[in-house]
Amino acid sequence: MVFSRTFSGLLLVIFTVLALAAPQIASAIDYTNLGGPVNTNTYISLSNVPQGGMAHIAVEIDVQHPWHINAHVVDEDFLVPTDITFETREGITIREVVYPTGVKKKLEFSEIPMALYEGKVYFGAIVEVAADFPLGNTTLNATLTYQACDNEKCLLPETIPLFVQMVVSDPHAAVDLTHAEIFDNITFAASTDEDGGFGSTVASRGLFFSFILVFLGGLALNLTPCVYPMIPITVSYFGGQSGGRGSKTVMLAVLYLLGMATMYSALGLVAALTGSLFGAALQNPLVLGFVALVMVTLALSMFGLYEIRVPSRLANVAGTGKQGAAGSYLMGMTVGIVAAPCIGPFVLGLLTFVGESGNPLLGFTMFFTLALGLGLPFVVLAIASSNISKLPKSGQWMEWIRKLFGFILLGMGLFFLEPLLSNTLYYGLLAALFVIGGISLGFVLKAASATILFNTVRRFIGVAAPLYGIYLLVAPGNLSGSAHVGVEWEPYNVTAIAQAKAEGRPVMIDFSANWCLPCKELDRKTFSQDVVVDATAGFTRLKADLTRASSDEVKKLREKYNIRGVPTIVFIDKNGNERKDLRVVKFVHADEFLDRVTALQN
Repeated sequence: MVFSRTFSGLLLVIFTVLALAAPQIASAIDYTNLGGPVNTNTYISLSNVPQGGMAHIAVEIDVQHPWHINAHVVDEDFLVPTDITFETREGITIREVVYPTGVKKKLEFSEIPMALYEGKVYFGAIVEVAADFPLGNTTLNATLTYQACDNEKCLLPETIPLFVQMVVSDPHAAVDLTHAEIFDNITFAASTDEDGGFGSTVASRGLFFSFILVFLGGLALNLTPCVYPMIPITVSYFGGQSGGRGSKTVMLAVLYLLGMATMYSALGLVAALTGSLFGAALQNPLVLGFVALVMVTLALSMFGLYEIRVPSRLANVAGTGKQGAAGSYLMGMTVGIVAAPCIGPFVLGLLTFVGESGNPLLGFTMFFTLALGLGLPFVVLAIASSNISKLPKSGQWMEWIRKLFGFILLGMGLFFLEPLLSNTLYYGLLAALFVIGGISLGFVLKAASATILFNTVRRFIGVAAPLYGIYLLVAPGNLSGSAHVGVEWEPYNVTAIAQAKAEGRPVMIDFSANWCLPCKELDRKTFSQDVVVDATAGFTRLKADLTRASSDEVKKLREKYNIRGVPTIVFIDKNGNERKDLRVVKFVHADEFLDRVTALQN
């Protein structure tokens, strides 16, 4: 009995103490759920990541009320920033981790507003998979470090694990975008697409925005040299169309656009799905000669030797009521071939995305949209050209315009022949073209016009073009071949790369081809600079020739380094790892190139 009373009294004391202490205990562990102040989820932007490809990662952090966590950039040194660290793993590279901007709030215990995360916030990262990474399911491991606070107190810093599930697939496997609504909340740096990662834009912005971007990119392609020959072709063809109603002219112009779009999108799609280098066909001297002959033939039309008209048989295909429809469509397909080699970095990124997606419908639609942007200005030009005959007193000055286009076409023919000619012959012919063309257009050819602006432009061409032709003759290296050699390259070989790694030397590989005009510009304007030569003196400098794009050796080399076009400059650090963020996929001037060299050495 005595023991029973003593035990009962002891229990009563314990319950009384617990009852009095309950509010304090509750306030000390006032979590919203048993999982702690934050809940996490991870996402990846692609259903599967091709070998040699990349994808976006998203980490969703849901901070439970009334807690918040410190931002990645904190306002006080003693605070613990929120940080995500990915585990280092061979064959997996994390290029960038993107942190959101925190909100500023003043807490009861802080003297100044603090940068915080609250509610749902999204963190991003870019993951690259090596070309030889094993196929199948894999898990990326990471850790999240954070410190949670409410308005009165802060908890101890905590580190929790994160796991990202990823499927690595063959480079030619189909790929689908996933979780677009999640990645819309993350803004990745524009520089991540510098190497042609158009898929990054698609993943982060969605397909609708990407189609708008593709269309605008097509409009921008009208500023590239390969498009210039299409202008006189369009003017000549539609200028030769007889009369016609305005509605018929618009119909013919739209068919012209659709023909151009069909050809351009088909060429781009084939190049993407076959993995061939765009422009590689121009390695054949016969092809180069044929294209140059076409340019010269069209130029002769501009000079009045003959007129381009719709073939009668083709016109009859469309019937009497739609005369010229088939001819307009086929003419558009023809000029689409001329535009095809212009593949700047933007189109290179699109080619990469289509090739890795393995989706023919998406690829064709993307390139068709690009071609619509490219061809839209030509609809306006075609309509205007068909109405030239209605302009008052358009005879002499319009003939002058046609001959201007004729000289431009002769220049384009010479442009395509450059890989086959010596420097002396090429620059000699180009200089002669500028001198003869300038004098003819400026002073010899009649172009009666009452417009002061037109006459001023005409005289300017008559003076400026011959002066530029003379400059081409006297410029160092054009005729004499005595220009400064610049960077001295060694032929690409695996042994040199291995030796550079053993010696702790960085490596620079220049992938180029004889038919690549931007590659020649790099040699003349960037690699010839003394500052570039000096800055790369400690590098192993290799040149890989991709001229024979169809050879097995070149195919293996392109696959190894994921080369989608030329020029491409690959940088490898002293540890033997490629710095893909520094890769060059276009012509760059010496200043921009030196920035990349400096970044590699730091």
